[in-house]
Amino acid sequence: MTIALTLNAPTDSDLMQAYCRGDIEAFNQLYQHHKTELYRYVLNSCNNEATAAELYQDIWAKVINARSSFRKDQPFNAWLYKIARNTIIDNYRRTVKQQHNEHFDENTVLGNAVDLQKPLQPDEMSALEQQSQTLQSALSELPNKQRDALLMRHVAGMTLNEIAVSTKENAETVKSRLRYATQKLRQLLREAL
Repeated sequence: MTIALTLNAPTDSDLMQAYCRGDIEAFNQLYQHHKTELYRYVLNSCNNEATAAELYQDIWAKVINARSSFRKDQPFNAWLYKIARNTIIDNYRRTVKQQHNEHFDENTVLGNAVDLQKPLQPDEMSALEQQSQTLQSALSELPNKQRDALLMRHVAGMTLNEIAVSTKENAETVKSRLRYATQKLRQLLREAL
């Protein structure tokens, strides 16, 4: 009889602790694991690709600089998105112009279309752009805290507890915000059709 041993993969918290001890490969693994969802969260929060790229880099720089403040008893995901959320809020405070009325730029929409295996026809590309603009417009009409919770849940894939830690709110408040955000988003999208 052969017993197969399976090694448990390190958690994000384990990787962050290893990085704090100087393991650069641990940081690379964290970056690879979180880069896509984090970027989507930032992009959907600020609605501008150039701003999102800049904030995304700032967030990772802050992760590096704040590594000594990471506590092993906290979920890495919540800690990361707390940094991301605060960076986005700081950006809003610095800018005079609110970005609520901006839409995804054409390059973002067309860039998403390139990922498809079959090329889109011009009418399909136009419909995709319109849908993206409709969704972005509806998202921008949500109150900031509701939109933030919704993006953390559905774009970043965070749990209620992780969102609660990131936003310094209790889980019931987050749950309520998600419910209201979902209802309002449905209403706005129905009205747009």
